[in-house]
Amino acid sequence: MSFLQDLRYAVRLLRRTPGFAVVAVLVLALGIGANAAVFSIVNALVLRPQAGRLGDVVGVFNRARGGFDGRRDSYRAFSYPAYVDIRVANDAFQSLTAYAVTLVGAGEGTATRRMLAMVVASNYFSTLGVSPAAGRLFLPEEERPTAGTLVAIASYEQWRLHAFAREFVGSVARINGLDFTVIGVAPKGFNGAMGFVGPSWWLPLGAYDELLSAFFPEGERNLSDRAHAALSLVGTLRAGVTAQSAQLRLDVLARRLALAHPGTDRDRAFEIAPQFLLGSSIRPQSNEPIVAISAILMLMATLVLVVACLNLANLMLARGSARRREIAVRMALGGGRLRIVRQLLTEALVLSAAGAAVGVLVADWTMKMLATSLAENFPISISIDAALDARVMAAAVGFAVLSTLAFALGPAFSLARGVGLADAGAESRTTADNRRGSRLVSGPRLIVAQLALSLALVATGGLFVRGAMSIPGLDAGYRLDHQLIAGLDPGLAGFGETRGRELYRALLERLRALPGVESAGIASMVAFGDERESRQIFLPGSEEAAADPTFEIVGAKYFDTLGLRMRAGREFTETEEAGGSGATAKVIVNEPLARRLFGDTDPIGRQIQIRLNTNDPLSTFEIIGVAPGLRQAILDPGPVPQVYVAFGGHYRSNMNIHVRSGAGVRDEEMLAALARELRLIDNRLPILRLRTMTAHRDASVFAWMLRAAAALFGGFGGLALLLAAIGVYGLEAYTVSRRTREIGIRMALGARTADVAQLILGDGMRATLWGLTIGLVFALVSGRIVSGFLFRVSPFDPVVLAGSALVLAAAVAAACLVPLRRAVRVEPLDALRAD
Repeated sequence: MSFLQDLRYAVRLLRRTPGFAVVAVLVLALGIGANAAVFSIVNALVLRPQAGRLGDVVGVFNRARGGFDGRRDSYRAFSYPAYVDIRVANDAFQSLTAYAVTLVGAGEGTATRRMLAMVVASNYFSTLGVSPAAGRLFLPEEERPTAGTLVAIASYEQWRLHAFAREFVGSVARINGLDFTVIGVAPKGFNGAMGFVGPSWWLPLGAYDELLSAFFPEGERNLSDRAHAALSLVGTLRAGVTAQSAQLRLDVLARRLALAHPGTDRDRAFEIAPQFLLGSSIRPQSNEPIVAISAILMLMATLVLVVACLNLANLMLARGSARRREIAVRMALGGGRLRIVRQLLTEALVLSAAGAAVGVLVADWTMKMLATSLAENFPISISIDAALDARVMAAAVGFAVLSTLAFALGPAFSLARGVGLADAGAESRTTADNRRGSRLVSGPRLIVAQLALSLALVATGGLFVRGAMSIPGLDAGYRLDHQLIAGLDPGLAGFGETRGRELYRALLERLRALPGVESAGIASMVAFGDERESRQIFLPGSEEAAADPTFEIVGAKYFDTLGLRMRAGREFTETEEAGGSGATAKVIVNEPLARRLFGDTDPIGRQIQIRLNTNDPLSTFEIIGVAPGLRQAILDPGPVPQVYVAFGGHYRSNMNIHVRSGAGVRDEEMLAALARELRLIDNRLPILRLRTMTAHRDASVFAWMLRAAAALFGGFGGLALLLAAIGVYGLEAYTVSRRTREIGIRMALGARTADVAQLILGDGMRATLWGLTIGLVFALVSGRIVSGFLFRVSPFDPVVLAGSALVLAAAVAAACLVPLRRAVRVEPLDALRAD
């Protein structure tokens, strides 16, 4: 009952001081909102259970002690026969399933869109502990490699796009030019074994040979071939079986398979490790980066909340000094000190509750914005549940309670101890008392701590912003202006190699003759893309790999189209591009790879060997050219080793057309011309991308990640800057209002404007200097903490540190300007009359 009385009194009191209440709620909303938003992200990434039993699933990995492809302790996928042997013969697993990940072309009519798909064993969904939202799951007979059954299970999102129509189950989906019957729908929120990466379609292993074998390096083999390693394995252990005991059983099975199948399974080891939550990998991957990023985000958000609490603690001290007479009267009427403290804490709790309510809205908006950004910027579906749940609500309540204790408990006890019965009769304070009170309410130590933490946050945000600002200056080793690309994949429309080669040959002929086009080429990769492919390079007579460069398939005039000259030798000819004589035996290396293989020796005419596909014999190539070194990924520090083979001898369905336009041609005009030519060649040809190289670089997933990090950490810095300005402004404004009579007396006695400014700002400026000095130390520490996530910027960048200190000092000075103007405009007679 007494709590309700305190609550009603707190609400009435705050309504009488709306200015203080609004500022306090705003400060708390910023601090609690930042923490609630970050906790929502952490909750979605780490804490919220995924649909099914993903938390209980372990990955099984295939390691070769002697090495696959000349590499010791390397990993590769499993073949289907090996998977069946492990599933049948090993009793460590309650259930073991297999899957392969690929990109497919799906759509209706002439529209084809690239989507992520998984080809899975029949027990895939039951292993992961889920039932279909509609329809049925795959049958065991649909798993057999020779089944050729064209059935599919759609994601819940695909069903939503079809308005949850009942007839969706039983309809036909066109995938890679083949008609698949939709037999079921996966449950909502289910992404399968890849955690947050959501496939659009699940297909049975029985459809693998017809649909997907061309997408894997061993494309000429079928799934039943024991040498065809294409599957990843995950499973759940039997009750009572530990990972260690399961590992021992797998070791026994590995030795047994090595004896039974020495040609493909010799010298292998099976490993059990936690399943990777950020995608699919044939080697064990740690989930620790997710935890590390989450911890850093929570640390930064917590610092924002600490700054907000320091801000509010100062305001509460200032407001408490104005209530000394009120509190003294309540004590004279019988109120105990603990009762006074409880009342003050209740008022603070009301403010925190209002701030938490606004903070939850901020968290909800942040999660929806993140989900939208992921959907717009990632080429595949990244599924993060943006809905608020009980954890986020409970966390917001916890942040509110902790904030209340942090910013109100100390000032409440300080005020309750510092007020005596003599204060009950004092209508006003003397000038000496005002000065003493001013020293109390200014809280210089709190200001120092607030500014120090704010500077650390501003500097950390500045490091990420400076890294993101370097993206527009990146190139791949050649000029990006007048460079256009078109990503194509005839295979997604069901076109085989013969038709695909005809399309590419006709398209290159038309583009090279198109007005405004200076040169056109073809390549399997594009700089700043999201894919990278590598191959082992051997020198003749050596059993150890000499290098592991990026592997790229290119056609004629590729380097000329990029505006580059060969360092030595020549490019591929149009005959080699079309598959003529020598197309399979020639190779181009770039300068970094040539130096690694041959030092300063001329590599032209030398031979190297490449194992193009796992378990294939080595193929011998003659080096015909040395190309300039290029950067492939945004995160590459410089040019990387690369090897190029001719498109004529190594067909790939998914390729990229590079076009260099003339100096007087506008990019928009040329893109429109390219689109027309592509449609004239075949209007069913799937166009995966059509844009300038600059737009391609800026649309990279890594560029998005850098910009997102800059926005997030820059947002923390901006919040800290705003909170620091609010705190300093509030305290200086309150100081002026409390010392108006003193200022009037001083001015009546002849004080100058500079004297008044020194009186008002003296303590604050000293606190600011101390805060900035200590804050620089904090900034160095925070920079070291996040150094592993920075891009092209030192964690101790002097420009960022100096700039952050200047920005914070400017914000503090601006916050002091309005109270200072009010102070120097005080009329002595009005101030004495008001008192």
